[in-house]
Amino acid sequence: MSAAAELEHFIGYGAKHLGTVCYHPSQVETLIYAAASAIIVEDVNDPHKQEFLRGHDAEVSALDVSLNGKLLASGQLGSPSRKGAVAPVVVWDFDNRSRYIDFHGLAHSVLCVKFSPDGRFLVATGANQMLYVWDVSTGEVVYNRRTETPCFLGVWGPILEGGRYPSYQLCTTYDSQVLYHLMSFDMRSMSYSLGSDAMQFPPSGLQRKHICGLVVADFLITGTSAGDMCVFSMKTKVFRTALPVCNNGVTGIAQYGDLLFVAGGDGRIKAVRGHDTEWDVLAENVLEAGVMALTPSADGAELIAGTRNGKMWRLLSSDLTATLQSASHTGEVTDIAFGTSSDMVCTTSDAGEVFLLDLSDYMPLTAALAKSPVRSAVVASNGEILAGYDDGYLRAWSSDKGGSKLLWQVNCHRQGVTVVRETANFIVTGGGDSAVRFWQRSSRELLSSFQNHRKPVADLVLDQVSPHVVHSGSEDKLVVTYDLKQNKALVQHTSLAGNITSLSQRKDHDNEVVSCAQDGKLLFWDVDYPDPTGCIDSPTGMPIRLRCCEVSPNGRYIAAGCDDARMYIYDLVSCQCIQECEGHSGGLSQVRWSPDQKQIITAGKDGCIIVWNFFEL
Repeated sequence: MSAAAELEHFIGYGAKHLGTVCYHPSQVETLIYAAASAIIVEDVNDPHKQEFLRGHDAEVSALDVSLNGKLLASGQLGSPSRKGAVAPVVVWDFDNRSRYIDFHGLAHSVLCVKFSPDGRFLVATGANQMLYVWDVSTGEVVYNRRTETPCFLGVWGPILEGGRYPSYQLCTTYDSQVLYHLMSFDMRSMSYSLGSDAMQFPPSGLQRKHICGLVVADFLITGTSAGDMCVFSMKTKVFRTALPVCNNGVTGIAQYGDLLFVAGGDGRIKAVRGHDTEWDVLAENVLEAGVMALTPSADGAELIAGTRNGKMWRLLSSDLTATLQSASHTGEVTDIAFGTSSDMVCTTSDAGEVFLLDLSDYMPLTAALAKSPVRSAVVASNGEILAGYDDGYLRAWSSDKGGSKLLWQVNCHRQGVTVVRETANFIVTGGGDSAVRFWQRSSRELLSSFQNHRKPVADLVLDQVSPHVVHSGSEDKLVVTYDLKQNKALVQHTSLAGNITSLSQRKDHDNEVVSCAQDGKLLFWDVDYPDPTGCIDSPTGMPIRLRCCEVSPNGRYIAAGCDDARMYIYDLVSCQCIQECEGHSGGLSQVRWSPDQKQIITAGKDGCIIVWNFFEL
């Protein structure tokens, strides 16, 4: 009997970089966006239809699609594993979902990538103050130079046809400078060369940082970090006007037909129409957080806006009414918890977010926000969501659809709550102060406190056979078993191997406790024996740092998450690793099976949640 897991859905638009959401220019329902180091191609009407492009080893920071929709370019942050923090730009063949060509020369971060209107050339700029223009068909560098300050924006104007070799117009923006370049073919060298002119500003000066923009007819329109929309004439190379649009900077400008859509860091989106110095606002809406990306659909009927709080919104172009498209965590995902239902899952992050997600459409049923990072959560038997925070409080949230209410809170630990578990009779918490504490379920009075550990409590497991027995594990290499009836610690096991990071429990084999550790070993512990009764070594033979593990509901398999961003699935009958699953771009922080064993949910330090379908064949 064999089993396999396959990647079903990826949740993780982190909204950390401007413009990393693009509608496909010809396929009306296709949306392309960055999630950590992956690029996701998704059907806006069916979240189950997702495809993935993987080729980056750090967060994707810039994205663009060619006008004919055949090529996709993506740039990343500086590589953590390669010398010089290099930031490659990858061009993808969109139809075949494959890598077409890589370009090098930028470092630390790719700030902007943009295809020329015919898709032949690509301009890219980096945080190392380099500007490159590449010929996509040949892979040659057409132009490169080091600029005085980083170039935040490069946009192409209309192509000037003339003879065999057309000329290309390009505009680039710097801290306070805007340059116009004409790229024309030089018959002497038989290659393209670039000439540059600075745009003329008014004599009084205009100190602005231009961070987004586009070319409409013969005008360059930019959005500035001061919240203005600036208009430049490309014919006369003169600054024409600056219009205050919003607060907190203009972060996105999109165009469809004769309408311009301007979005700001204050969440404001405006539809404007006009020409040169005369512009009228036709519609306006304010979203709940600053906009980081704005893209119009191929038919112009809709826009998608990505906001700083990890949400994507669908807006009607006509009146800018918004509906929520998706939501994801903005920080590292710290815990996952199922209740009795396999259709809903609770996820938490170190940005203080608690989401209850519906796994049929991956939308949040409810969300609770607090200022302190959440480390652990559990969906209680009465429907409450209990969450443990870094500020030492245990908070209970209602799981009402729409908005979550704070029901009660208790200060449990001095140095933060690291883990929480719950039964109908008691709540047990582990803390950063190394204590394990039991609380009465309804009155929330302290029943008992144990200080066996010397380091923060890493995990707690409620015993499946005895409801009053609890097991705890910590990075001090101890596995301790407590009996609440006898009010004492029954057994204390010491692991001679790595620091213990997570616990689970077998359904067979005397219900042994399973621990995973930073040396890549899974150890099995029996209350009656001081030493481990079994061990599964790392599948590679090399030490891997395991962070989380859980035994499947039927007891046959165990899934473990690792710092190398992989999930390993073991068969407990053969004690062999049967699958390695890749998907995350950072180490895994939690892995959970759904109660019906049809799905596995993993959470990563990259802020992404991945839903895997699990099949027994």
